[in-house]
Parts: sequence; C-alpha cells; structure tokens
Amino acid sequence: MIEKDKRNSKIVLTILLALLVVSVIGNFYLYNSSFKTGAILLEEKALLDAEIYDWAVNEDNPTELFFTYFVYNYGNVEAKNVKIKCTLYDEDGTGVMTSVVDNFGNLASKSYKLGEAVTKDVTNSFDYYTSLCHVESCDNCEILYKRIPELVEVYE
Repeated sequence: MIEKDKRNSKIVLTILLALLVVSVIGNFYLYNSSFKTGAILLEEKALLDAEIYDWAVNEDNPTELFFTYFVYNYGNVEAKNVKIKCTLYDEDGTGVMTSVVDNFGNLASKSYKLGEAVTKDVTNSFDYYTSLCHVESCDNCEILYKRIPELVEVYE
C-alpha cells in the first residue's frame, strides 16, 4: 500500500511539474509576442535640432548671403524632407533683415551634418547682426526646440 501511494504521488508530482513547464513556456511565448507587437505599434520619430555655424556675404556677389548650419538627429529613425530656416536679425535682435528656408533633404538616424543656405537679393550692409537657424519642418520627426517654451517664442 505504501508503494502504491508513492507511485501515485510521483504521478501527481510529474503531472504538476509538466503543467508548470507548459505554463512557463506559454507565458514566455505570450510575453515575447506581445512585446514584439507592441514595439511594432510604437511610432518612432526622428528628433531634430539645428544651430547656426556661421554666416557671410559672398565676396564675389554682394547680393548673396550664405548661412552655414549643423543639423542634428538624436532619434533612432531617418528624418525625411528636412527644411531649415535661417534668419538674420538686426543688431537689436528685433527686426528681420533677411530669411531663407533651405530644403536640406534627409538625415540618417543618430547623426549630424553640415548644411548651407543661400539667400539672394540682399541689399543691406552687414556689420552687427545676429543670425539663427532652426528646423522649420520635416516628415516623421519631432523638432527639439518645440519642447522648450522659451525657444518656441524666439523661433515662431
């Protein structure tokens, strides 16, 4: 009788162990499949910022003004159709002297690149001015300065 009880308890223990293994494998599968599905549903965006590097008047053609700027992509996806706006302000920083929007193009994820914008028909003399460049627009991206209320006031 004792051997029969030992055999029954081994069978019960084996069944419980098998159920535990099946449960662990099932939970692992469900967790991984829902995690992958969730990752696919999340929309990743590029995170862009731009900053002015320099500006200068074209010595060969004084009606042209060059803006040189850096564009940064802090995101994990490529930014597409990036447009950069560069503006030259008067010495007080209140009046716009000239402005240009440059069709920069695409920028790979986690990268930066130097760009140049040219504006024509400039007739002012440029001695003491302030310049700014920022991301105007892009596809599938978030623009970094829009996260900072003080900068939104400056750029828009």
